[in-house]
Amino acid sequence: MYDILTELRIYAAANGLEQLAEKLDDAMVLLVIEGRGALARAAAPAAQDS
Repeated sequence: MYDILTELRIYAAANGLEQLAEKLDDAMVLLVIEGRGALARAAAPAAQDS
């Protein structure tokens, strides 16, 4: 998903679509944050089992 957003962001920036590029930047940041949260939630039960 990140790769797709990256390609779209590059296309938007290259074609003068600055607002779209900024929104795609926001979406990419959100994707990373949510991914880290999911990893933390997945690791938490394993850490409690130790």
